[in-house]
Amino acid sequence: MTVRGLDIWGHHINLIAYLIAPFYWLGAGATFLCVMQATVIGFGAVPVYLLARDRFGQHWMGFLLALVYLMYSPIQWLSWRDFHPEALAITPFLMAWWCARTYRWKWFALFIFVILAIREDTALAVIALGFVIAFSKSSTTRRAGLYTVASGLIWYVVATRLVLPHFNRGQQAYYIKAFYSNYGTTTLSVLGHIVTHPKQVFDDTVQVDRLRFYRDLILSYGGFSLLAPLQLIVALPQMLANVIGLNPYARMIMYQYTALLVAPLTVAAIDGVARVWRLKPTRFLRLKPIRAILVLWLVVASITSNVAWSNSYISHKYDVWKGESGERTLTMQQAISLIPDNVSVTATFTLLPHLSHRQSIYNWPVPWVNSYWGVDDGYRLPAPETVEWLAIDRNHVGEPEKQLFAKLIAPGGEFVVDFDKDDVVVAHRRP
Repeated sequence: MTVRGLDIWGHHINLIAYLIAPFYWLGAGATFLCVMQATVIGFGAVPVYLLARDRFGQHWMGFLLALVYLMYSPIQWLSWRDFHPEALAITPFLMAWWCARTYRWKWFALFIFVILAIREDTALAVIALGFVIAFSKSSTTRRAGLYTVASGLIWYVVATRLVLPHFNRGQQAYYIKAFYSNYGTTTLSVLGHIVTHPKQVFDDTVQVDRLRFYRDLILSYGGFSLLAPLQLIVALPQMLANVIGLNPYARMIMYQYTALLVAPLTVAAIDGVARVWRLKPTRFLRLKPIRAILVLWLVVASITSNVAWSNSYISHKYDVWKGESGERTLTMQQAISLIPDNVSVTATFTLLPHLSHRQSIYNWPVPWVNSYWGVDDGYRLPAPETVEWLAIDRNHVGEPEKQLFAKLIAPGGEFVVDFDKDDVVVAHRRP
């Protein structure tokens, strides 16, 4: 991948990309990816309905919890963020959970395969799901749980210890060093540090931004997820990865790092609501008032958290959908239409996805500056002379690179400007 400076098999193991590639052969682009992602996430309401319907024996509770899922703040943000394959894991994860509860083991195996094909680290959540299923009293279900654990473990070891290092010249996955160097430089050293330094883990997990992260995830479901601790075990690997690492975006609900937390938190919320729903009546406890209050609290929590923390139409953060003005969007479209199909390009962040149908495209300021390329060692960094066109939004040129960009397009510089409007510049290399 010339955008990232890594082999496609050395970045993440996204087998799901091979199902998406044919749409690109037919002309799909960034818009297709975003619409597909939002659609797949939205279809998660179907297994949520099925899980809740079976748990409560009530269709209307299925519909209610499906709506609560669609109102869930992380879901709203995942639909807004740029495309990330892990967001596609939410719906098959929920479907796998429903299949396990209804003993549809062939379908369960299929959805587990889909989850593992999305990204290599989904295997950690699959392993945790297998452990939870293995707690069943049924020998068949226990066996299925153990098979699930084994499948996830084998796939994770193969992906992280064999495939990724093979395509990274023997080095670990780039994100181990980038995100977890405070715990170690390899997967095993990170795990060992976690076990031998529990105080550091505890200190990391109770920082203010972490507590805010827990609040946003759990109170959006009315806090009911906390009433189903067994189901929460499935969220534990990803939650730990989010809160102990160096990446601050991993602890914000508006980014893709929450994707693998959504399904277990959703199932835990359904089961938590069900526990209150099934309380036995006593002399001082009447079920009808309790259930009415429960439903009211669930609805109130869903709506208020959506208003406060999401980017939905009823939230004050809805403005994030506006993006560029209509006129500037037209300017960008006009600019990128000038660039030939088969030339190599360096583009800034927002223009790049719309120019990716080519052999070589780089994320500005690469290749002039080694920025977020490879495993930070500059391996295979191309010569700047190989870049034939520039597509630059000045609003996305950092202060250190402004002088470089000005020099490239200056009179007599390396590039001739073809288009310059509303701070959007297109230029081709001087012959």
